[in-house]
Amino acid sequence: MKKLYGITANGNGHLARSSRIARLLRERGHELCLVISGEPGKAIMDEEELKPFLRFDGFSFANAGGRVSPLATVFAARPLRFLYNAAHDSPKDSYDLAITDFEPAVAWHARLRRLRSVGLCHMYSFLYPGVPAPESRWYERFAFRWLAPAHIMLGIHWQPYHLNIIPPFVTPDDGEAAESDLVLVYLPWEQSSYYLPALQAVKGRRFIVYGQQEGEEGHIQLKRQSRDGFQRDLKRCSAVIANAGFALAGEALSKGKRLILKPYAGQVEQEHNAREAERLGLASRISDIRPETLSALLEEPAPPALRFPDMTPRFIDWIESGAPAIDRHWHDKFWEPA
Repeated sequence: MKKLYGITANGNGHLARSSRIARLLRERGHELCLVISGEPGKAIMDEEELKPFLRFDGFSFANAGGRVSPLATVFAARPLRFLYNAAHDSPKDSYDLAITDFEPAVAWHARLRRLRSVGLCHMYSFLYPGVPAPESRWYERFAFRWLAPAHIMLGIHWQPYHLNIIPPFVTPDDGEAAESDLVLVYLPWEQSSYYLPALQAVKGRRFIVYGQQEGEEGHIQLKRQSRDGFQRDLKRCSAVIANAGFALAGEALSKGKRLILKPYAGQVEQEHNAREAERLGLASRISDIRPETLSALLEEPAPPALRFPDMTPRFIDWIESGAPAIDRHWHDKFWEPA
């Protein structure tokens, strides 16, 4: 069976999740045409493992003064050019299914060609009744539904609020003991010159910072992006300081880490994720990175770990069953404890 699979590169959470899914699909004998789109020129995590894939420029958030600029984002997306590309430049082969990890080109290619499609992303969860949703403006609500539409849109969340809500795709926890003074920092939407001085001023902690630099500055170790290295350090650490992307928050919570979230200003999903995690008692939300705030929050105990099943094989089992509409049987199967 041949599948068209689109992955947005606007966040390593999408790439990490879909890399695991694509690897297992290939191991089970599925032929894939992978399409990755996002910020032009952005490095692709797990590039060698994902190959072969097609690369397109695509939707990405425009930054203005450290926050999302809605108007600049719309102009940068070039919507008319995008629709032309979706209709004319996407793969022409025949497929039995399209899968989109909130990737617009494959989603619209499937829609324009009437190809059955499945979408998975946290933002789809906002479409369903009973699911906590952010206060959003009309164009943000439009994006949740129409940026990457699919026949079946599976929202990813921490709780089974609706039939079409599935658990996070997290790596299984092997129970490795954490190092009590070690803190993992991942703030890709912030300038390191903004937060490194604050980390330097926090005493009694060691920080591993993932970003664009390598080196060591006192009790701060700087590392370049690496999926395997990041996963190892996530297991080792006792706390995580991060922007409020959903995938990393889910990984940290599944491993019982103290979680401090600094949402990317103006990005409605991240701001909502941070508020919701704080409301549920799962994380602390901060709007600025100050050493005294970090020191106090890092002293607080971590919440109990959230136990999620290994969703990757369950999702593929569902795909191999024809990707039917989610009924109570499949919902319970997705959420059944391992």
